[in-house]
Amino acid sequence: MPTSLRLLTVIAALSVLPGCFDSPTSPYVDVHDLATHIDDSRLLAEQGTAEDQYRLGMQYESQAHDYREAVRWYRMAAMQRHIEAFYRLCVLSDVGRGIPQDYQEALRWCRLAADYGHARAMVTIGAYYEKGRSLSKDLVQAHLWYNLAAAHGEKDGAKWRDRLALDMTPVQINQAQFLARNWKPKAQVQPQEQQSKSPTVEP
Repeated sequence: MPTSLRLLTVIAALSVLPGCFDSPTSPYVDVHDLATHIDDSRLLAEQGTAEDQYRLGMQYESQAHDYREAVRWYRMAAMQRHIEAFYRLCVLSDVGRGIPQDYQEALRWCRLAADYGHARAMVTIGAYYEKGRSLSKDLVQAHLWYNLAAAHGEKDGAKWRDRLALDMTPVQINQAQFLARNWKPKAQVQPQEQQSKSPTVEP
């Protein structure tokens, strides 16, 4: 077989083997590239910007799966009142990744996020009250937090609020609605963090 023909045969055979060559859209991230991205982000985060610290925490959590480091950077961002950092600390405390599982601690972080209007944190608090996790089961409080979450744009909040209402008395529902209408966040939200329109609570 001529040399040129043999070379073409080898190339054709290699081209059909799966995994030999990554396409430009390969889902795999090169470890060296990941380390470089994290190092670059660390340089920014070490300058003390809460958003950069939060983003570095996200990289450690979602890309490197180093939850301990993620918690460390989330805590730094949380010291500067970064709302999403509050919520990620709530989630990681709830499942026990990078930090001991502690429902009370998770609830504390979620409450901090909820005080700034974080809708997913409100849903989580509602679930804690509904299931009686780390506190007494309270359907009125669960309805309240689901309702607040819905008012802040979380679709699951409305769905879970309506489902929960099926197991509640009219008196309980009225009480929960009263609490929702009179709820005020403990934290002062900056103008740029506010939504374009005020949230509406289910009457």
